Amino acid sequence: MTTRSAVARRNNALPAPPDFRGWAGSHRDWLAFLAVMAVAWSVPLLAGGFYLYIGTVVAIYAIAALGLQIMVGLAGQLSLGHAAFFGVGAYTTILLEKNASFGFLPAALAGALVAGFFGLLMAQLIRLSGVYFKIATFGFGIIVYQAIANTTWLTGGHVGIRGIPNIVIWGIEFSSRRDLFILEMIALTIVYVLLLRLCRGRIGRAFLAIGQNEDAARSVGIPTNAYRMAVITLGCAIAGLAGSFLPHLMRFVSPESFSWHESLIMLIMITIGGLGSFSGAIIGAAVLIIVPELLRDLAEYKMFAYGMLLVLCMMLMPAGISGGLLNIGHRVAGRRIAGRRNADKDARS
Repeated sequence: MTTRSAVARRNNALPAPPDFRGWAGSHRDWLAFLAVMAVAWSVPLLAGGFYLYIGTVVAIYAIAALGLQIMVGLAGQLSLGHAAFFGVGAYTTILLEKNASFGFLPAALAGALVAGFFGLLMAQLIRLSGVYFKIATFGFGIIVYQAIANTTWLTGGHVGIRGIPNIVIWGIEFSSRRDLFILEMIALTIVYVLLLRLCRGRIGRAFLAIGQNEDAARSVGIPTNAYRMAVITLGCAIAGLAGSFLPHLMRFVSPESFSWHESLIMLIMITIGGLGSFSGAIIGAAVLIIVPELLRDLAEYKMFAYGMLLVLCMMLMPAGISGGLLNIGHRVAGRRIAGRRNADKDARS
């Protein structure tokens, strides 16, 4: 009996290589998740010390950036006041822990829910269109910031709140840098996975359709206003969840951490990381947290560095850092596949 391998040898033909590129393309988001999270988990844990603190800050801002990414990069709902909901989550969590003896988990959940409620209030502004909606979100963020800063009887105003308790979950206390890093990376991983799952479902596809062309989405029966309000509420709730971790790391909370400046920084994070890319939100958060640390002795040039970074990124990598890395990967894979095909042709000839 003539075997298949014998026929292949007789015809001097090699078996076709597996279509790895097609498989990688269909699983691109999950591959990006594995790559980014592997780096985010391993580097601070291996480096230790101050790098654990930096990694923890990156994790907190990455969660907030993911909330903004699903609003802006996916559904096209630009918010210029995202840091305000970051602050709502932080203050709600701390006030419940200190004044109502809540545990961290219920307090953090309440912080996310309250931030989501404020996001739902802001979502009523979708009746405005175009630039008017964007300016209104900026104004809403300022209103929330001023409310936090001026209710001194509750929030302490610009003096802030000190004496932040340690996080305790199911009897386990998280107090060291390593403990906080692990806890916040677990939260980041969970949020990232849930958003990936969401975006592969009907709701995520509706968000994407609205972001690409709202009129076309409406024409095929998608209730665009309901989905726009939903994505804004969800993004603000995620920001509130991120904010619940910040005071426990800083051991202090004040309104200055949630000003319009921080909203701008978050917007730059998702822009240079790559709009529409969850891995890009994490990369952008890492870049904009690490760059100021490198420029600590040149603090007055920090905003100049942000501006230059944004301009260079838009000129050299319009799709953001994640998009640039993806294009490089495609080129390398394409060259390897082309080389393999040429080798197959030479073998057959």
